[in-house]
Amino acid sequence: MVGQGKLLEVQDLQKNYGKQDNVTKALNGVSFDILPGEFLGIMGPSGSGKTTLLNCIATIIKPTSGRVLLNGKNISAFDSKDLAEYRGSRIGYLFQDFALLDNLTGEENILLPLSIHGMDFAKARAKLDDLSSFFEITDILNKFPSQMSGGQKQRVAAARSLITDPDIVLADEPTGALDTRSARILMNKLEGINHESGRTILMVSHDPNATSFCSRILFIQDGVIFHELRRKHDESRANYYDRILQLMAQLGGGSANVL
Repeated sequence: MVGQGKLLEVQDLQKNYGKQDNVTKALNGVSFDILPGEFLGIMGPSGSGKTTLLNCIATIIKPTSGRVLLNGKNISAFDSKDLAEYRGSRIGYLFQDFALLDNLTGEENILLPLSIHGMDFAKARAKLDDLSSFFEITDILNKFPSQMSGGQKQRVAAARSLITDPDIVLADEPTGALDTRSARILMNKLEGINHESGRTILMVSHDPNATSFCSRILFIQDGVIFHELRRKHDESRANYYDRILQLMAQLGGGSANVL
């Protein structure tokens, strides 16, 4: 359920690379809001600025100008303590390449953010049990990443991104390294956690199958958001997917060339 009020506000975000006469504008004045409980997708071609945008929100990189506000607070103005809290518990991050530690089991990977923040063991255990049951990974918690399939790794990574109860999950091409079946399982789980728990998700993807799970999609190209698509009330995902494909065709002839 989408709540009222703005959870995240991106205001005139700009990110430049290079100097003087050789400047590339990766982001060129991006602005949008995310409401609590929303599942927002960002689509665009390679080099469009979508991962740069996500990394600015995650504070992995600093924007050249503009602001990102979480619950009305400017994250660029956070001191080191607030920034550590923001990175450690206010956001969850789901990477395309899983980013699991090879020498830790699935359980240890999931619990790592909580161990860093010193959470009580009983609370951590309860969270682990709930998430591992939801993502259907209870039977692989004692395995190492090398013993898991790609889909299992990404579901472990998804559980890790949620273990701190973050305000928002940032997902960067989460299905990019998965086969079709594993991607569908993951997206069904992310949609479920969004609908059942009201978890806010911001996902970057080039895949219309993945973004058809989103309630709203922003299209970005050359560092600018140029179109928005919303899923209609009670609209089937199949119909929404068809509308995404139609828009992509109008924009230039298919996913290989456009998105």
